[in-house]
Amino acid sequence: MKTFKTILFVALLIFHIATVVIISIGKNDLNFLFDLFKQMDLVQYSAIAGLVLFLVVILLFKQEEKAKSKLIEKHENEVNQIKAKLYDKKESESSPAPKTDSKPEIDEKTSSVDQESDSTKTDDENTHS
Repeated sequence: MKTFKTILFVALLIFHIATVVIISIGKNDLNFLFDLFKQMDLVQYSAIAGLVLFLVVILLFKQEEKAKSKLIEKHENEVNQIKAKLYDKKESESSPAPKTDSKPEIDEKTSSVDQESDSTKTDDENTHS
């Protein structure tokens, strides 16, 4: 890709130098300008070639810009992942694992379900148990 860009820039440079030289030679010669009108096909093709070179340069710059933005986004994602891993590691080091009691805790939901399932008891028996 770099060799293609180099060739393209050299062609664009030659095009501009040739244009400047041709205009400098014939700027005071009216016959030269009339000769250019006689060779209008050559002038038109060279103008189209210059436009094509210019458009190719613009497309290459756009493509390079997209590639750079994708690379930057990829690197930002990697940095965020590494930051997350570092944060998780610091959190696990700074807060030790909580101690668990040997007594199993009774969940309020399970106790209320147990009371409701025992429908043979009277209300007084349910409240005392």
